[in-house]
Amino acid sequence: MSQTTQPLSTKKNHRFWMVIFLGIIVLIFVAMIGFNIFKSKMTANFMAHLPPPVSAVTVQEVKPQQWTSILKTTGIVRPNQGAMLSAQMPGVVKEILVQAGQTVKKGDVLVRLDSSVEQATLNASKAQLPSVKDIYHRYLKLSKTKSVSRQELDNAKAKYDALASNIKALQASIERRQIVAPFSGVAGIVKVNVGQFINAGTEIVRVEDHSQMKVDFSIAQNNLGDLHLNQQLKAITDAYVGKEFKAKVVAIDPAINPNTGLVDVQAVFDSNANSLLLSGMFTRLKLELITQKNQVVIPQVAVNYNMYGEFAYILQPLSKAEKEQLMGNKVFAYKDKMDKVFRVKQVTVFTLDRQGTLAQLKGEDIKIGDKVVVGGLQNLSNGSLVVVVDKPLIGVNPPVKKTNL
Repeated sequence: MSQTTQPLSTKKNHRFWMVIFLGIIVLIFVAMIGFNIFKSKMTANFMAHLPPPVSAVTVQEVKPQQWTSILKTTGIVRPNQGAMLSAQMPGVVKEILVQAGQTVKKGDVLVRLDSSVEQATLNASKAQLPSVKDIYHRYLKLSKTKSVSRQELDNAKAKYDALASNIKALQASIERRQIVAPFSGVAGIVKVNVGQFINAGTEIVRVEDHSQMKVDFSIAQNNLGDLHLNQQLKAITDAYVGKEFKAKVVAIDPAINPNTGLVDVQAVFDSNANSLLLSGMFTRLKLELITQKNQVVIPQVAVNYNMYGEFAYILQPLSKAEKEQLMGNKVFAYKDKMDKVFRVKQVTVFTLDRQGTLAQLKGEDIKIGDKVVVGGLQNLSNGSLVVVVDKPLIGVNPPVKKTNL
């Protein structure tokens, strides 16, 4: 009997402790759930009484502005006249009559090649000319009385004409051995030396007329309607950082360049650029187009970007209820500056043109009189609370020191 009763008692005791253990686990689980609910309520209550986040921003009011559209391109400076003078025929350099940088006049002889052989032949021909000429004139008089035949007269005339032509050819040959300034200007570096033998086409010296410097450039066909004579443009070069040169359009090619599909244009610089610019200089050009009035213009730093395009933030005043709610918050830090607390609205913008630090906008999402956020944009989103602070605006005004960028 005792052997069968003992196992049953042990089994009952085991079940009892299992029930107790499970009950404790259930109680712990229920307590944890209750604690989490209590914690969530307390956290929500604490967060509900925290003041909303407020970002400090700087703003600028949108005012109507004039906007002159600018067409940007590049060009090459050229002189009023310029030429690299070369030898027309081979020979030995006899004299160099010019120095680099010297001012020359049209017709001045700059370099002479040796022409002693041609000069000797010319002198010999000139010495024969009077005799041949007298014979021809004598035969001409005798032919009137038919004292000489027609054949003898023709031979005398042919000999005289041949000698006269030979003298002109020798004179032309001697002149071609002289390098003469084709126009007034400034001579460049002489590239030959006395006694040097040069071939035809050898470059000798460059002469340039800087009395009126020009710039050649090209524009696309679709901008041709915006181009006209006497149109103003500005040029900058890497040689003079921060300095602009003014010019005006003086010539528009009447045909499209078949190789590039562009329109070739030429402009003339103001006289103050003549002594600074050099031919061949690369320039970046800004061609002023139409001037538009009452345009919406904002600083470029106010324009942001996302996957949908461009946008900006403008200020919107708080409602009366929002102001009362903020004033009722015990820990709100800007109760004494409620006139400077706003919400921001994110608006989509479309940029038409950019110049310097400014951007011209298209559309009516931003209007004249709106206040655009230009500083403190890092933590903003649509509907964020902001407080306007009085700080210097950064990135709004052009730099004091100009560069060519």
